[in-house]
Amino acid sequence: MWILSSPRWRRRLFPPLVLVAIGVPLVFLGIHLSSPGDPGNANGPEVPGYANPKSVRFTPANQRAVHKVLREFIQTAVDRQDVGRSWDIAAPSMRAGFTHKQWNRGELPVVPYPAANRGLGRWSFVQYTYAKTVGLEVYLFPKPGSGWSAMTADVELVKGHDGNWRVDYWMPRRFHGPPSVAATAKAKVAPKKHVRPVKAAPQHKAAGKRRAAPPDLVATPKPSRVWWIVPIALLALIVVAPVGIGIGVWYRNRRAARQYVRT
Repeated sequence: MWILSSPRWRRRLFPPLVLVAIGVPLVFLGIHLSSPGDPGNANGPEVPGYANPKSVRFTPANQRAVHKVLREFIQTAVDRQDVGRSWDIAAPSMRAGFTHKQWNRGELPVVPYPAANRGLGRWSFVQYTYAKTVGLEVYLFPKPGSGWSAMTADVELVKGHDGNWRVDYWMPRRFHGPPSVAATAKAKVAPKKHVRPVKAAPQHKAAGKRRAAPPDLVATPKPSRVWWIVPIALLALIVVAPVGIGIGVWYRNRRAARQYVRT
């Protein structure tokens, strides 16, 4: 092509071609990564055939039934008192992958916790209530002297075809406050001894003695400002480089035009 055979046009087309070569891949990656995805994918904006469950009222009858099941589940599965009794009040999804013998031996997907009888089976917050599903936030207190702190757990209960509620999900969420210590352990703590105050040294004697500051009071050295040069230089290069290339091309073209006029 006659354009590429001319040195002047090659110099003129070089900066735009460089910008296009760099900008097109960046634009393509930006559009590709910002795409919402396939609607059939679970990560997409919507899943075909899925409808949000409708919230219903948590009736007093359901509350009493849930409280009874939840209290028994905490005593048996969580506190490990007669674990075998929790098999019937656990949902099939929780029992999946475990045999009845393994469950009776304490091999179940529930983290053990020494729960006290204080407020057992009560919940502190109702997260959601659907026709056959209830999500609760349960607050448990530890037994005295167990060394555990109070705990909050997320619980989900489902209603089966027989109309009975069963625990489908149990997961500790966070612990609150200090651990529970036995009374004997508290008594073993030695009382604090009375320390006599030390008199301050006379001002004329302590004037020439300067004590070093404690380690926690020593000022932390501030980072050098030299490190700011690197990002500033990179940002400046992004702006200055295209401007410099444009000025260089303009100067070469102007010089070539003058030479052409002289000849």
